[in-house]
This record gives sequence, C-alpha cells and structure tokens, in this order.
Amino acid sequence: MAESLVYRGVLPGHRGWVTAIATTYEQSNLVVSSSRDKTIMIWELTPEHEGTIGYARKLLTGHCEPVASVVLSSDGQFALSCSWDKTMRLWDLNTG
Repeated sequence: MAESLVYRGVLPGHRGWVTAIATTYEQSNLVVSSSRDKTIMIWELTPEHEGTIGYARKLLTGHCEPVASVVLSSDGQFALSCSWDKTMRLWDLNTG
C-alpha cells in the first residue's frame, strides 16, 4: 500500500507571494520561507496532536526588494537568501 500526503493546514504570515521554502533532514520541524514582502520567516512545525500545524518563530528583515530564494546549510544553522535588490544575505538562524 502506498503512502499518501495529508493536508495539515496553512502557515499564515507573509504579506506577499511566497517565493521559496527550505528545510533540512536533520531538523525536519524547521521550515524557512522567503517572500515578495521582502522578508524571510523561520517556522517551527508542531506535532499533529497539538492542534496547530506550526508557528512563525522569527521574522528576518533586511532586504529592500522581494526575496527571490532561500536555502539552508546542511546543519540547519544558516540560511542564504538572494533578493531582487542584487544582494545575498547570510543569516545565522540562532541569532537572526
């Protein structure tokens, strides 16, 4: 029998289109998203029995144009974002 995906809900927070998401194998409860609202959000996913899908743990600001993409380091400690403002920013996810 094949596994199927189950819809769990929405993570609301961005005020613009979401342009990218990233996660790592080591920290599968951590999701990072980038958006046209010029921000990056760090999300903490919660277990199914807690009633919510997750919450926004941190909002990262600094780009002055939409954020096109975000990737995570393999250990989940850093995120690298690129923006239409012609910059890349390296974020320490522990300190912001």
